This record gives sequence, structure tokens and C-alpha cells, in this order.
Amino acid sequence: MKIIVASFQCESNSKAKIYPKKEDFEYFKGEDIFQKLAVKDIFESNGFEVIPSIYAVALPSATVKKETYDFYADQILQTVKENSDAKGVFIFFHGSMEVEEIGSGELYLLKQMRKFLSKDCLIALSLDAHANITDELTSYADIISGFKTVPHTDQVECQKRSAKALCYCLKNKIKPYAYMQRVPFLLKNDTLQTAYEPLKSLIEETIALESQDDVFTANLFLGHCWIDAPNTSASTLVCATTKQRAESIAKDLADKLWQTRNSYKFLCEAELPAECVKRALEGSENRIFITDSGDNTTAGAEGDTLDILKLLIEAKPNKKTCVAGITNAEIVEKFWNKKDGEKVFCDLLGEWAIVKSHGEILGWTKEIIGRSLTLSIANVDAVFTELRSAFIEKGNFDKANVDLLSYQIVVVKLGYLFTELKPYADRELFALSDGASCVELKRLNLKNILRPMFPLDDFQWKA
Repeated sequence: MKIIVASFQCESNSKAKIYPKKEDFEYFKGEDIFQKLAVKDIFESNGFEVIPSIYAVALPSATVKKETYDFYADQILQTVKENSDAKGVFIFFHGSMEVEEIGSGELYLLKQMRKFLSKDCLIALSLDAHANITDELTSYADIISGFKTVPHTDQVECQKRSAKALCYCLKNKIKPYAYMQRVPFLLKNDTLQTAYEPLKSLIEETIALESQDDVFTANLFLGHCWIDAPNTSASTLVCATTKQRAESIAKDLADKLWQTRNSYKFLCEAELPAECVKRALEGSENRIFITDSGDNTTAGAEGDTLDILKLLIEAKPNKKTCVAGITNAEIVEKFWNKKDGEKVFCDLLGEWAIVKSHGEILGWTKEIIGRSLTLSIANVDAVFTELRSAFIEKGNFDKANVDLLSYQIVVVKLGYLFTELKPYADRELFALSDGASCVELKRLNLKNILRPMFPLDDFQWKA
């Protein structure tokens, strides 16, 4: 029996301005996709013939243009058409891809695939914990498994969980039932971390449920607040042997998730940018990080705002300070041929600066994607990048040829601080800045989400 394998991912942001192009996707096809996907051995060890399609994954960006979407979606559909006798399909989606003229990119592709597959073909999905689940998703997919960690560290485990469930159901001729329960809350994504309560206990409950013979997957999907769409919200989703079992568990989890809605707080100091800068300058800690949450490149923002950089330059800090990585190809190109140590006038900032270092920037999968140029204005170093780049670990600073350990204040274009940077942070400040990834829901002015929606509305609810 054949199982088709593919991945197509891009987390969308309705407020972002950078549309992903074809070349922005990390792209593999055929057997090469298993450089990125962890399911081949599971399928083959269970006696299935694996049919690889494509792997296409881009950084979070604006809504995907239909032309770009079709380029990759059509390749997956072609694989399905050529292997319409397949008994199973495994796809690693994000779950929050919004496509112009279409809406949910995941749902649209599943609908098209079902036109060519037999009714008994089972489709299994792996999804991000921030997926915005559509009402129709469970009509087209049989097994859905989501990440159980935020920040995400269990992508491989999630793939394997979904793949193993698919094998089990196919070998035992089980038609699983998937039930989704929407939960009408939409909270600040950066307050939702699974290592801490109340999510910690809820995640543990889903794991315990999955150990039961009649439950294949039990999921909490926390939603993705930066897409203005009707399916934007939290949800629970359970795949089990019967509708009654799946629905009962999903509703119970939904009620428990709803009851926690007032419990989510920032795990560090969260203030407006000016106050964050003030606290960083006054702080006694060895190294203080500020995350510019409204310009978070890992959430689709451009990474090009200068507000916090300007606040720091104006403050003339006596602490060595770094702002990394500000997206600005013009700055990089304009001063690239200047030597380190050379004095230049930066029109963008209206300041004289010293060229500190030439470097490189890393993509999401740690490949080199372009150049960086660091300018020093007094005690503030600004790392400019010619493409968006998320400074999520020390390696990003190393490639840019700046010494992370030499700084007392570090600003990054992130929301919550990534796990890889936490060992270097003696204190974290979360800047409630404006931008495409602003965490203040009222400032996002969402018009297409379903209402009522907590916390925008105050109401009682039960699944």
C-alpha cells in the first residue's frame, strides 16, 4: 500500500507587508524531502511504499499570493493524481497559511486532494500548536496531531505521532473520527507557553489521553492572533475510534482551556518600548534582553522598525548595547564597501557612525542567506541585514561578527525569548511595540474574526 508524504508550510500574518516569493521557500522534492521529514522509516518499517512529493517551507510572512501557493500546491496535487490508489497521505502543514482569493491554504489543498483519492484513503496531518483550525478540516483529514510545546521543540515527535497513528489505522482497517471544538478566545501568543501552568497540566492531560487505546491524538491548538480570518481562535481537536469518544474529550478539553482564559500572563516584564529602555539602562544585571515584539520576524513582521534603536541612541547609554537584526538592504549595500573602522554618515538615523563589522545572516534552517553590516553609534551597535533574519541564538551574532557576550543590553526582533538565548539573559524585557506582530489585540483591529471573542468581549461560554 502507498502512503504519499509532503510538507507545505508558511505561517501567515495579515498585517505583514512582505509577501513570500517562490524563492523564499526552502524547497526539496522526491527523496530529498526526508532530509527534513522524520516519517519515512516509520512507514517503511510497517510495510508501506512511501511516495515522496515536496517539502516547501517559508518563514512567517504576509498572506501568500495565489500564484506562489499554486506553484507548490500543484506539485503535491500532481503526486496525488499520479498515485490516486494511495491508501494514506501524510502532510506536515503549519495550519495558519492564509492565501489570497482562497482563505485557508491547508483546507483548500485537502479539498482538491480528496477529488482524486478513494473514500477509504486516510489523510494524516502534523500541525503547529498555533494553527487556526477551520470548521471543515475534520471533514477532509482523519488524523490530526499538533505540537505540544511552545516554544516549539517537539516537531519530530509530532510527525512521528501522526505517522504511527496512520500506520495503525491502515493496518487494522480503522476509520478514525476527528472532532474539533472551537474555543472563543484569542490570547497574546507570547503569554502561551507550555512549560508553565495552566498549559503544562493541560498538555500532560492530552498525553495521558493519547495513551488510551481508543484515542489516537488529543490536541490543544492555541490559535494565531495575527491572521484576520473567521477561523482565527483557539480550539481543541481529538481523533478517536468513535464520534462519541472524540466529541466528549474535545468538549471537555475545550471547557478546561476556556476556564484558564484569565490565567495567562507575560513571564517577564512587559512594558511600552520607552519604559523597557529605561529599565534596561537602570538595571544592574550583567546582560538584559529587550524583545521588540511588534516587529517580530518569527511572526511575519518585517524587522525594519527603528523605534527602539532611536530610543537607545538618544539615551546615550553607558552600557555596551546591540540592536540585532534590523532589515535594511539599502544600508547594507550602501556601506558594504567601506572598511571596518571607517566613519560614515547614516541618513536613515541622521547620525555619524563607525562601520564595526561585515558579516553574514542565517536563514531559519541555519543556512547562510545574505549579508549583515554593523554600524556603531557611540555605545550602540546596530546590526543591519539585507534580508529578514531572526536572531534566535548566539550563532546568529557570531555570523554577523559581533560578540554577544560583550553586550550588556541586547535588543532582538522577537516575542518571547527563544530557548537558545535564555542562558545569556540575566533579565528579559518584553517591549509592547506596534507593528505587524503587535500583541495587543485591540490595536490589531481584527474585523473578520468570529464574535464574541475573549478578551475583546466579556461573556460566558461552555462547549
